[in-house]
Amino acid sequence: MINEIIGAVLQVGVFTLIPFLVFVIRKKTTKGFFEYIGIKKSTKRANYLAVLACLLFAGPILLLVFVNSEFKEIMFDPNSITGKFRAMGIGMQSVSILLIIALVKTALAEEILFRGFIAKRLISLLGFQKGNLLQAIIFGIIHTALFVFITSNFLFLILIFVLPSLGAYVSGYLNEKVGEGSIMPGWISHALANVLAYSVVGFLI
Repeated sequence: MINEIIGAVLQVGVFTLIPFLVFVIRKKTTKGFFEYIGIKKSTKRANYLAVLACLLFAGPILLLVFVNSEFKEIMFDPNSITGKFRAMGIGMQSVSILLIIALVKTALAEEILFRGFIAKRLISLLGFQKGNLLQAIIFGIIHTALFVFITSNFLFLILIFVLPSLGAYVSGYLNEKVGEGSIMPGWISHALANVLAYSVVGFLI
């Protein structure tokens, strides 16, 4: 448990340090950094839509796990996050670790780096459509790379690219077009999708 907390804090710290250094080097000040990465109040509409969006991200994968035995085996792999939760079994410690990983270590850290830094900078350089699409593609490629060493199932790898990319694009849209530049909507949808997927595959199937 302590190791997971330390790991989560370190990951958030490292993922925040990258945009922080860029900001300080460019602006010669630390003032305004949180605004720069979108850590600020969002709109209620964006937050509500983010809750619905989590189903868009987690739903298709969960459906495939239920209907396709090969996909289920991939998600049950001991080297995957969900496979590790299955090995732990449900309990206070495993649920606490799941929440730390789902809410902080992955969702918060990744939203700060990808939507708070990469997406905002690309959108600033290329305009919303091109910048948001490019950050989504980068996000999808990175998630696909995590599964390359677990499976060679081409269809699964395509889906693991498409679904996170779609999630990243929608999160970027909610943040920038509905949430007034806040990364809160992206964090909400990302975190809830993680909790849903990890819980169902890790403990309930």
